[in-house]
Amino acid sequence: MPEVTIVLSTYNRADMILDAIRSVQAQTFQDWEIVVVDDGSTDNTEEVVLSLHDSRIHYVYQENKGLAGARNTGIRHAHSELITFLDSDDAFLPQKLEWQVGLMKSRPGLGLVAGDFFFADPHLTPLSEARSWQSYPNLTLKDWILGCPVIVCAVIVQRAWLEKAGGFDETMRYVEDWDLWLRLAYLGCPMDWLPRPVALYRIHGQNMAKQAVLMKQGMLRMFDKFFTLPDLPKDIQSLKEQAYAHAYLNGAARAFAGGDAEEGRNSLEMALKLDPFLLSGEPPQALSSLASFANSPQCHSPSVFLNSLILGLPSQAQKWKPRFIRAVFHAVAAFEKARQGKRSQVPVHALKAVLLDPSWLKNRGLLSIVIKSLLSPFFPLKESV
Repeated sequence: MPEVTIVLSTYNRADMILDAIRSVQAQTFQDWEIVVVDDGSTDNTEEVVLSLHDSRIHYVYQENKGLAGARNTGIRHAHSELITFLDSDDAFLPQKLEWQVGLMKSRPGLGLVAGDFFFADPHLTPLSEARSWQSYPNLTLKDWILGCPVIVCAVIVQRAWLEKAGGFDETMRYVEDWDLWLRLAYLGCPMDWLPRPVALYRIHGQNMAKQAVLMKQGMLRMFDKFFTLPDLPKDIQSLKEQAYAHAYLNGAARAFAGGDAEEGRNSLEMALKLDPFLLSGEPPQALSSLASFANSPQCHSPSVFLNSLILGLPSQAQKWKPRFIRAVFHAVAAFEKARQGKRSQVPVHALKAVLLDPSWLKNRGLLSIVIKSLLSPFFPLKESV
């Protein structure tokens, strides 16, 4: 029996699936099997997979059920007690299995280990490291309510816990992975980070405006299910409005990235209504969050995002003037470049922030990363927003 099963779900990705499979074949840890679940492809996926002639790769075809259904099929066909997942447009880094299997074996009480990942371009060239473990260090139930810090191919899970949770919810077409991790946390699954990148998450063309609505609907449905669960602790119940606000804020960010100012306005208005605390802070928390998304690889055009945001401001955010918004965007960009170690770009964005809004001259954090970027390599940049 192999030590670990990789459940690789695919649908009409014959042009990408070889990258995914070869990233498994290139692992430093070789005691594995792949269950490729072809979720109703109409291209030559089967031909591509079978052409590899690797006995460790098992091909399963089914009528289209969506990602959740495909992954559940893969779990049922798995022969291992450790299971990890891989989508056909993504890839593992070479030591992913060695590191994650090793950690699970050294700490047998763990039910789930989450690794970090790189955003990557369509050719799987790394763009930036997510470093989600810095924002969600403990993977508590509260952490999972307020965000999903992982991608599915950066996680490894004990099969017993997947079965206890009932697997992926096949009625969900979006955020089905987040929904499962949230339910596992509710059930008490012990989790921990492997704070190093283990996977590449490919960013490629998609209809971001359409995805914004569908993703938002998925998140809202996930929370509708979650907050009806029995025996939720009071401190968790108290997060309900904040959780929904974050879902709407995420939907707003995706809508603005897709150029849909009206959808962005509606979602942002709901987020600020549910959680007025998002308007607090200097800069406001909601604006900082939106600026972070605009600076991420998931946003294909920051200019489209900013223009849509300026056009789509709800009544609660009318005080956010265009220069103020753009200044926050560049300040957040400066912190992000510092976090990534891209020192030469830090002063550029910091200067733009100051020119748009001179009050940023009073921000000690911004001044600190600018000075360190100019004096590097004597002061390595490790700051984050």
